[in-house]
Amino acid sequence: MRRRWWIGIAAFLACGASRVPAIHNLNPADAEKLLAEGGVLLVDVRTPKEFEEGHIPNAKLFPLTELSQRLNELPSDKTQPILVYGGPGNRSSKAARMLYRNGYKDVYNLSGGMHAWIAAQKPIKVPPMPGKK
Repeated sequence: MRRRWWIGIAAFLACGASRVPAIHNLNPADAEKLLAEGGVLLVDVRTPKEFEEGHIPNAKLFPLTELSQRLNELPSDKTQPILVYGGPGNRSSKAARMLYRNGYKDVYNLSGGMHAWIAAQKPIKVPPMPGKK
């Protein structure tokens, strides 16, 4: 009986189940695929100025400096997927950890943040130029 228990534990560890990440890091292509599936809350954790200069379409602005005070504005369903991004990705890593620690189960971080998104030539929403309609 004891031998079967150890075999079960060894099989569990061998399949990598113990190393499943709590926060999933995605490159821009995989993040775009995830967003295309729908049902994902896209959270920009940059500053309002950075957001206004350009952001990923449909993103909601939750600056990292405000995120902990605004958690009540996020979905109450802690299983809803949330994809976070920042500038080069440092702020989003912190935000992703904060969301996970607050019970969100399906947290994604855009590796490289907005910089990687733009470098991969993914779509961004920018405000119209002054004087242009």
